[in-house]
Amino acid sequence: MVQIQIPVTQSAGNYLLLCVYLVDPVMRFRRQRGYKLEIPWWQYLLLAFADVQGNFLVVCAYKYTSISSVMLLDCFTIPVVMLLSSVFLRAKYTRSHFVAVLFCLVGISVLVISDVIRDEELASWDVSALYGDFLCLLGSAVYACSNVGQEYLVKKENRRMEFLGLVGLFGFLISSMQAVYFEGDLVRAADWTWPSALCLLGYILTLFVMYTSTSIFLTTGDAAVFNLSLLTSDFFAVVAAKFLFNEDLTGLYFIGFSLIIVGVSVYNRSTPSTCTDIQDDSTDLLLP
Repeated sequence: MVQIQIPVTQSAGNYLLLCVYLVDPVMRFRRQRGYKLEIPWWQYLLLAFADVQGNFLVVCAYKYTSISSVMLLDCFTIPVVMLLSSVFLRAKYTRSHFVAVLFCLVGISVLVISDVIRDEELASWDVSALYGDFLCLLGSAVYACSNVGQEYLVKKENRRMEFLGLVGLFGFLISSMQAVYFEGDLVRAADWTWPSALCLLGYILTLFVMYTSTSIFLTTGDAAVFNLSLLTSDFFAVVAAKFLFNEDLTGLYFIGFSLIIVGVSVYNRSTPSTCTDIQDDSTDLLLP
């Protein structure tokens, strides 16, 4: 089966679907005289740019490392979200939360080691896997910025539809320009079949549902809990890696997975007390 590698084009379809949420702010603008965006448009542009690049980096990581590693390394978003939430949203975390993050980080480290040393007998260094791990970690950090920004906008400003619509609009423009420049020839040269087209459509629809659900969750929850909850998808990643992609999972993988599960369990023992308490003056901290 010929692989079609178009990470930016994949995301562009999702952002195009998100533009449907522009109907709400447009109707408000037509009905309410003096209606204006609560957040300047250029700040939505920054969040859309971060979101596009986060998706791009994580999808690119699949080219170099295993699906199971990408799914687990994705949890690097959690400590980054906690750091950004503490600085910009003034969330307060207990000692148990930081212990939980420590377990997750140790689990990530073990996972990276398991990717670097693929062949235990020869102890050969897989540089491409290390590069894929780096892309995933970088993408997770960038995506965390988008998560925290989204939490602020949908919770403090109560502009969920506005956020989705404008991020969809700017995200589509940014990803389309990148897709034309970097992937235009690949899209035209690709041998499109029904299975590949359905896979692309499934990816776009799934991402659209995820973005919509995330915005609903963040109206009451917080970005850290959201990203921790996403770790439950690791179980399905393991099943897919083993039975669909025939990946060999080493002992180090299960050690890293166990450490991450312990970290999630410790974190869920308590919830940050100020996650729903976003201060009025936090706008200046969140975005320049």
